[in-house]
Amino acid sequence: MTTFEPEHRTLRLLCASAAGMVAFPSAAVVARDPTIAVAAALVGGGIGYAASSVVVDYAADGVSG
Repeated sequence: MTTFEPEHRTLRLLCASAAGMVAFPSAAVVARDPTIAVAAALVGGGIGYAASSVVVDYAADGVSG
C-alpha cells in the first residue's frame, strides 16, 4: 500500500485560510467596516500561517510514526 505524505505548504495555507475565514466575519460583525474586516482577515491569516507549524509537526509525526 502506498503511503501519502502531506504537503507542508498545503497544510500551512489551509490553516491560514481557516484563520482568515474566521477573522473576516468576526471583524465584520464587530466593526461593521469592510476595510477593518479585510485587515483583520489578513492579520488572522498571517497568525494562522505562523501557528500552523504545530499542525505541520503533528502531521509529520503522524506519517513517520
